[in-house]
Amino acid sequence: MPTTRELTELFRAIAENDNQQASAIASRICRSEETKGHRSLARTLRGALAAGELKGPFPSPQPSEPFSNGSALLSTALLRLDSGCPISSITLEPTLRDELETIIGEWSGRDKLQRYGLQPRSKLLFYGPPGCGKSMTARAIATELAMPVYMARFDALIGAYLGQTAIHLRQIFDFVERTPCVLLLDELDALGKQRGNPLDVGELDRIVIALMQELEHSRPLGLIIATSNLASHLDAALWRRFDLALHFNAPTKERLDSFLKDRAAQLGVQLSRPDLRQALKAKSFSEAEAALLVAVRRHILGGS
Repeated sequence: MPTTRELTELFRAIAENDNQQASAIASRICRSEETKGHRSLARTLRGALAAGELKGPFPSPQPSEPFSNGSALLSTALLRLDSGCPISSITLEPTLRDELETIIGEWSGRDKLQRYGLQPRSKLLFYGPPGCGKSMTARAIATELAMPVYMARFDALIGAYLGQTAIHLRQIFDFVERTPCVLLLDELDALGKQRGNPLDVGELDRIVIALMQELEHSRPLGLIIATSNLASHLDAALWRRFDLALHFNAPTKERLDSFLKDRAAQLGVQLSRPDLRQALKAKSFSEAEAALLVAVRRHILGGS
């Protein structure tokens, strides 16, 4: 354990707001505990120290530089995405479109709901096979509601020390409680895996618990939209933290055909029959769009 002298020096540095000295003393205590064989304690102390360095006030973001005066974590863990297309231009199954338009209607009429003590649904889970339009639809909702959309980068959220990831999650959710936006948690199964796997370390279970607690208690000013390609891998208790879970099916040939023609019209090009046949071999919207863009590049470079 730290000596009386070390603790006195640490408390004096804190009282004098000498953060540099306090950090140096805390680092020295961590090294001392590690040399004594108290590796678990040293790891916990380092995690707390690293988390403290990341804390800070969250400013209201400006459109051009949303994190210019904010946390270093937010600037790396949140990626601002380009505005999506209107939801009317996305090829969706009728029942799915009806559900999404209802959500958009709730947000458009949220003042009426609030007069009755109700809030629009704000936590959505989109699940289904890859490339079926989940992320594209999340961006379209942001466009419809005139909100910026940010994607959480899990590689920046996951910390090396015990408890650090939970603190990072708190910062992200604190941001959406202060900022009207759409937060996209893409590939949620990276954080929300089923607990109890004997091959996983205990820290992974704690991350899932922290994520569920944030989802349950968060009151965002916009929407939180999570997507998953592996819904069966998600923890069973995680589903209850969402207001609505929507299944996205793999696109049919008819839906792909409609999507390709709409996308080509947006780009101001006309697909040839061979190009359309080739693109329709795709298994997903993302594959179809990639095939479309290959054809467009070829025609541009060929002078068509």
